Amino acid sequence: MSGGTDTVIEKYLSLYALLPALPRFNQRWNHVMVVPCFKEHPDCFMRIPTPPSGQSLLVIGVLNRPETDPDLNANALLRHYVKENTSSSPLPGLTLCPLAPAVTLLMIDLEHIEGATPKSEGVGRARRVGCDLALWLIWQGHIESEWIYSCDADAQWPSHYLSQSWPSDAAGIALPFQHVGDSEAPLNQATLVYELWLHHYISGLEFSASPYAFHTLGSSCGFNARCYAAVRGMPLRAGAEDFYLLNKLAKMGQIFRPAGPPVLIQARASDRVPFGTGPAVARLMASGKPQLTPFFYHQNNFNALKQVLKCFPQWLTRQEPEIHQNLLRLLPEALADAATAQLLKLGLPKAIKHARSNSENVQQRERQLHTWFDGFKTLKFLNGFRDSTSGHQNLLQVSDNAYQPLTTEALCAMRDAMVSQWGWQLQQGAA
Repeated sequence: MSGGTDTVIEKYLSLYALLPALPRFNQRWNHVMVVPCFKEHPDCFMRIPTPPSGQSLLVIGVLNRPETDPDLNANALLRHYVKENTSSSPLPGLTLCPLAPAVTLLMIDLEHIEGATPKSEGVGRARRVGCDLALWLIWQGHIESEWIYSCDADAQWPSHYLSQSWPSDAAGIALPFQHVGDSEAPLNQATLVYELWLHHYISGLEFSASPYAFHTLGSSCGFNARCYAAVRGMPLRAGAEDFYLLNKLAKMGQIFRPAGPPVLIQARASDRVPFGTGPAVARLMASGKPQLTPFFYHQNNFNALKQVLKCFPQWLTRQEPEIHQNLLRLLPEALADAATAQLLKLGLPKAIKHARSNSENVQQRERQLHTWFDGFKTLKFLNGFRDSTSGHQNLLQVSDNAYQPLTTEALCAMRDAMVSQWGWQLQQGAA
């Protein structure tokens, strides 16, 4: 993709990219990975994967501090490490450091360049700056691969994913993952319960035949460069930026979910972002009884979603779709009422009318309606339906397990059984 031949990427770089500085150097790498860094220890660089023999990796680290954290020394340890290991500084705030014979760190000190990150943008801005620079380097011919890999400082990728070929119709990838830590620690019990919730949600979407059934973790995903540019890059959000980006990419092409070994993520309760894994694990730990904390979806939610999606083709053939009447034939009355109320609240009749008037055939209509009823609207539907019907369930209720509490071994067995359907090869003996 060298020489700036792609107009989609060129347009994005000229109009939307956040590029605080453009380094000039002669090096070339096979792969690029973006890692936001906030309050991290230099040991995090020991987790960077070693590329396969004969290949090289550029890691773009983005040192950042949200304005919600007043500690000006929050990034002192990493800043000192970079200073001590600098090979060159292409521009103020940008530093090149060798991490291994085939791995180079390009650290962007975003805090130094821009100051504290706005509260509303948080880690989304850090990822955006790193991914936009990665895109520019791909466009300039400094990176051979057309994929931007996204990782976190607490995650370790298996090396072989760096050299794997991805499907030509893939807009993104969502890799297997596994949280690891001390087996019996309260932190890891809470982390296991949260991880089971993630898998339960994706399994529910699969059961419902949703096209948005994929995990969305910023530590274990990747984006096709052209597709990333086409959807105008990483959302500037303090959390869930990975969810929103992959949701947009799923409208461009498939989100490929390979089988194989997992990205290993260190279990930790974190306040680095306002919501997501770290804060959720912290809340489960604070509850004292994570297995009894109700935050799982009842199966009724996914049953209703499945029937709604099944009705899409039928509703698209009618000038005035009979939404409530059709659902009454498929669901108990109370559930049909609740599902209809949520669909009307989301604006389904207007979306159907738009799809009918702006598509030439049935396939285009269905694609347009699924584009409208995306991962975000799916989540809104499920949350609204849950709140008006059965509420939440805890882990023991959704697993129908009579044993209380479940041991760490039992939780791991539940997780292994859930992810085996996707061909994940988890590390045994890890929480």
